[in-house]
Amino acid sequence: MSKKKNIDKINTEKGLSKLMDEIEKRDFKTQEELNDFVNNLMGQSLDNLPERTDNKGRSQDLVFEAYEQTITKGKKLVMQALELDPNNADAYNYLANIEKDLDKAIIKYERAIKAGEKSLGKKFFEEEKGYFWSLIETRPYMRAKAGLADCLYAKNEVDKAIDIYEELLELNPSDNQGIRYLLSTLLLGKDDLIKFELFIKNNDDENCAVWNYNNALYSFKKLGKTAKTEKILLKAFNSNEFVIEYLLGLKKMPDELPEYIGRGDENEAVSYVYGSWQIWDNTEGTYDWLYEFKQNRLKIN
Repeated sequence: MSKKKNIDKINTEKGLSKLMDEIEKRDFKTQEELNDFVNNLMGQSLDNLPERTDNKGRSQDLVFEAYEQTITKGKKLVMQALELDPNNADAYNYLANIEKDLDKAIIKYERAIKAGEKSLGKKFFEEEKGYFWSLIETRPYMRAKAGLADCLYAKNEVDKAIDIYEELLELNPSDNQGIRYLLSTLLLGKDDLIKFELFIKNNDDENCAVWNYNNALYSFKKLGKTAKTEKILLKAFNSNEFVIEYLLGLKKMPDELPEYIGRGDENEAVSYVYGSWQIWDNTEGTYDWLYEFKQNRLKIN
């Protein structure tokens, strides 16, 4: 993600965080009072809201500011944030994000998770499970969990990563973080496909490269080359024709992942192949199958 795009997201969340704190501080007695307050803010920047003065709010604002600074200054701001609020999960997330050593990043994400658990409290998890992310205060914890899972996946500790991704989906079935796409691929890479089968049944309304090509590979792994498998692959091809070209090496993968993805475009194909090529590579006969399919499409056209 580009620095500008990341800062835009951070600023949006900073504004929402200040807004929720202001609403809580004002302690509106009726829904009408709340509506009037929100309506009066329409068209205004949330930056115009009063600066937070409590330690927890000031701490979080320092972390938001850190992302807009150089790493050297960002670190200093984050350390100040932790002095104000030792349970600021996002402060540890920042330190993990800039850490180049994978094992050290894991330690910092684990600290972020513990800090998030202390900050939210056990009762909060029991009462709000299923609504995380929609509650602004849960996002640092959710980011920490996802960051840890990503690191474990990078270390090829796939089972541990899968467990965490599944926990995230239990906390937030709406999946604002897009966890389900990588999880689908990781489950498909397992020898036992039962969990993958259950997973796709619960998400049968998806229609994107990840889902369509994973379903095609699943069918090939289960049935081999059959009329049914060919039909599923054709659906995947129609949804994004570029995936096969990248999988076969007919197109060279770029050095960096794309910032933006559109349904059916090359960026979607690159993103999918980057995360899934290993399971295609580990499944015998897939490339011959794809090549033959590609040749047949050329003849038709």
